[in-house]
Amino acid sequence: MTTPPTLINLVRGHALLTSRMSYFFVVLLLLLGAFLRLTDLATVPQGFSDDEIINIRLVDNVRQGDIFVFFPDEDGGREGMYHLLVAFVTTFVGEGAIGYRILSVWLSILSIAIIYTLGHHLFNPIVGILAAGLVTVNMSAILLSRTVSSDATVLFLVSATMLALARSLPVYRRTRVVTSNIVSFAALGALLGIGFYLHPSSLFIVLGAMFYIAHLVFVRNVLFRQRRSYTGFAILLMLIISMPYVISSINLPQYSAGQRILSHSADGLLGSITNGLLAIIHNGDLNPLHNLPGRPLVDIFSGLSMVAGVINCVWRRHRPRFMLILLMFLLALPAALIVEGSPNFARMSVVMPQLVILCGMGFYALIRLPIFADLVFRRLAVVGVLALLALNVVWTWQDLFVDWRDNEAVLPLVNAELGQIAHYLDIVGDDVPVVICNANWLATQPEPALDRTETTLLMMNRSDFEYHEANCARSLLLTNGGQRQRIVFFNEGAREAVHPYLQEWLSQAEPVTGKLPRGGIVELETEELLADRAGAFTTTAPVSYAPEASEPKPIAPPIRFGGNLTFLGYEPDVQREYAPGDTVDVITYWRAEGELLPDLTLKTHILSSPVTPIAIHDTILVNPVLMRGRDVFIQITDLTLPPNALPGERTVSVGAYRRGDLGRLPVLEGDEARGDRIFLYTIEVLPGPNNQQSGG
Repeated sequence: MTTPPTLINLVRGHALLTSRMSYFFVVLLLLLGAFLRLTDLATVPQGFSDDEIINIRLVDNVRQGDIFVFFPDEDGGREGMYHLLVAFVTTFVGEGAIGYRILSVWLSILSIAIIYTLGHHLFNPIVGILAAGLVTVNMSAILLSRTVSSDATVLFLVSATMLALARSLPVYRRTRVVTSNIVSFAALGALLGIGFYLHPSSLFIVLGAMFYIAHLVFVRNVLFRQRRSYTGFAILLMLIISMPYVISSINLPQYSAGQRILSHSADGLLGSITNGLLAIIHNGDLNPLHNLPGRPLVDIFSGLSMVAGVINCVWRRHRPRFMLILLMFLLALPAALIVEGSPNFARMSVVMPQLVILCGMGFYALIRLPIFADLVFRRLAVVGVLALLALNVVWTWQDLFVDWRDNEAVLPLVNAELGQIAHYLDIVGDDVPVVICNANWLATQPEPALDRTETTLLMMNRSDFEYHEANCARSLLLTNGGQRQRIVFFNEGAREAVHPYLQEWLSQAEPVTGKLPRGGIVELETEELLADRAGAFTTTAPVSYAPEASEPKPIAPPIRFGGNLTFLGYEPDVQREYAPGDTVDVITYWRAEGELLPDLTLKTHILSSPVTPIAIHDTILVNPVLMRGRDVFIQITDLTLPPNALPGERTVSVGAYRRGDLGRLPVLEGDEARGDRIFLYTIEVLPGPNNQQSGG
């Protein structure tokens, strides 16, 4: 009895899908995968997580020449190869959210093509297309492709290593002579060696590869004996490449991958394994950074197909191609399951290629049943696969671009408010100046963590973004003479923390609407108010030169200083009587006439005599490096009177100097210098309790 031709063709994998047809479908899958991974790449997620920010800072270290096998971290070490690759890529494509994520996107798309090739090479086009289709629409894989993390390299590393194994070593029982390809063996050795520098999961990948080679030796495969020298070359190449890693692991065991794996393997071993396996088709990863909480890794039908694929591999384990999938799956499984906070979908990428191929194998085993020899059932199978793919596309789109994108648990973890501001500043033009409120701009020592301004600039995709910086709590920078500008407060709390005197100016501001934090950005235009206020100072805020430079007499501002700085005036309507220990707020107005000195500092003193200060506060609350001509800033300087200050009349003076060499800027009248300070007004220090007791 002969087998029906339709069944023969079906068994060979050609009735439903030929190789030529599979190429067409895989191109469609690659386009779909690129679409899902590139859509809203700058805004999904809205920003960077704290772990991603650490990786980006390490990329900056690489650019500065700090290249290490391990970068120290609070939880151990981080392999340095990923940061080196990101530094190389961003050199050409630029930085920002897109620049830092694009490497992960490329590797994810390339992994789709490799997984298809692997499934096709080991089995048939149907398995390859099904495996590639599942990873194309998988939400976990898409999220990893948008992550600045070495976890994003694992999917590519595993699939490429398995393909190199399949191309290099015999995976079929046929004993025909096959010409060995030295390139495949070189790729195998290079991938195994380089993997050590990418991710700790590479230890399990190498273990799986070595076990597969040992299996071929054990079963005495004829073709393997023909390729032993090539296999030895691949292993030698791996050892040569990995030698610096091994030496570093011996010298710095606290940072090595083995130490990090062992530190997590003893905590709830059985629970980690159980939770990880259930997460595949049931409860999912609850970490919002890796998944929409509660969503399983795959749909139930794909999960059942995976189980069928595992059974099929165990049943046909004597065949090398099935044993390759089985060994790489079982030996990599601990890296996916025995992790802190299991289930962890980011770490499950080490078994994702095996899972999707097992899914394809399970489905292929289903359609090999005699019932599918009938044309109607074959067409139903095709319709079912297309429907499942469409369902997964809709499911992933809804969960990723709608539910996960605005999930309240996700937003704080990715610093979404700063990401929203960064995106807004990316898309608006440069026609309106931007002032960023940053109280830490004057910090001389680098902080362990980035401040809000640095994080926002990190997320932007524009390298030519021009902005101003100011400590907005006690300073207000009015760009270009008070013309329209945007002020970035970051949140409503920072807006409400502004000094009450400056709130009068900000009362004219209008909040910028859109997908931004409440009170995060406002628009302000004060050109007329500033002109009126500066004009009033000429009569209401007289000053005088220092007595050593000129006879004390009232002079109307503005007063020019050296270094393109002009004193516009001060607020005269302020409190004039203070008790010892009180804080005195001195409100002054200044204007830049051009480029200011980068180390410019304003000095504000309260004097008991022309040369004897009792309170000093030298500071400037705007970044002079970013100032432009006609920029005006209001500065509120606080000075604390000493508790034992004697009663009497005291004088307020201001001046300016260079912080680098302490050189004071001259006060100019025309081209003639009139000292280096000006006197504003006097305050009255009232008798304190100690003074009253002394007087009694």
